[in-house]
Amino acid sequence: MNLDDEAFEPFMGMLRLCSKIEVVGEGVVIDTKDVIDHCMVEAIRELRQDMVFKYPGDYAYIMIAANEEAIKGMRFFYSPKEYLDYMRQLEVSTIPGRTTIYDAIARTHGRYPNWTFTDHPSETEILRRKNVVRRFMSAFTRAKLNVSDCFSDNR
Repeated sequence: MNLDDEAFEPFMGMLRLCSKIEVVGEGVVIDTKDVIDHCMVEAIRELRQDMVFKYPGDYAYIMIAANEEAIKGMRFFYSPKEYLDYMRQLEVSTIPGRTTIYDAIARTHGRYPNWTFTDHPSETEILRRKNVVRRFMSAFTRAKLNVSDCFSDNR
């Protein structure tokens, strides 16, 4: 339950009058959407810092994997435009264009991690593309754990 600060004490007072109701905990609850957004930004920042993105189309592999539910907690994107609008909303700078994302999606077939590509990349390039997603999943999970630590019971 989410209560404004001024409503908290009166509400708790009413609960104390009800002997059959037990308050088992009080704490800060974080909005899951905000957590996912934060983790997305942090994961992209980490991949950029580590120079994982070699080509602008690499961002498409994250969208594809999210839509295949390979990345736990990520939302589904109905189109590259929606995905790029989401990235802009998160204030992710220097994102590729819509055509770049469409082209990368069009050449990717199968389900992650068993993707095949119609542009016939080398085995090394296939592995690199799949590793973009692996690295993103790792960074995304790490970011989720860091956010969870911030809101643990030790606070």
